[in-house]
Amino acid sequence: MNPTLILSATHGNEAFSIPVVEKLKSKFSFDWLISNPKALKQGTRFFQADLNRSAPGDSQSKIYELRRAAELIKLSANYQQTIDLHGTIANTGIFIILSDSNWQNIELAKKFDVPNVVLWPSLQPEGPITQFAKGLELECGPKNTRFTAKELQRILERFLAGKPRRVNQTFYIVTGSLKTPIKRKMKDFVSTSYKGATFTPLLADQYPGIKCYCMQKLESPLDFNTTNKTL
Repeated sequence: MNPTLILSATHGNEAFSIPVVEKLKSKFSFDWLISNPKALKQGTRFFQADLNRSAPGDSQSKIYELRRAAELIKLSANYQQTIDLHGTIANTGIFIILSDSNWQNIELAKKFDVPNVVLWPSLQPEGPITQFAKGLELECGPKNTRFTAKELQRILERFLAGKPRRVNQTFYIVTGSLKTPIKRKMKDFVSTSYKGATFTPLLADQYPGIKCYCMQKLESPLDFNTTNKTL
């Protein structure tokens, strides 16, 4: 089994990671592909539907992203892990999203030199690629900046070279969203309170109708090395 598959441009307006992956390909052994070439060609988030909300997909669908999701998940079964690269205009830095927070994916997240890990389980029948493919998402913000590209390259280089993580990690879980239209500024990954509730905002002011997603910090170290993995 091949070790690593890297997905780039799952959203067509997130092409920033392509040059980074092309540079790394000359140094390391891994496979990679452009997830949504049709959306990339027209420079839009999606072609017919959001690819990262289309898994597990349908190989017989008339919708391109549903067919592509099924194709990508089938392909990912040939790899030990799939790394799906994403970008945001928010000033979040680079953080990890685990759509499926099983122990293998948590252990994979621990290998990345990334401080924030977000457990974001989908409650819908259709969801992100990595909900059905072994692996994780790297969300990079703000995208399209030289600093973010350099940081992404550094993080991936350390992972692909097998170098140990140097930063302490904090784990969060998304518990809901704040849809009240309030003007108060909220900063991603900085704890805040609203109407008596304390939470950590994520992707504040990024989506219409949503002030932010709300996270709770997990106090457990989530050290699955000592857990009975057969349970």
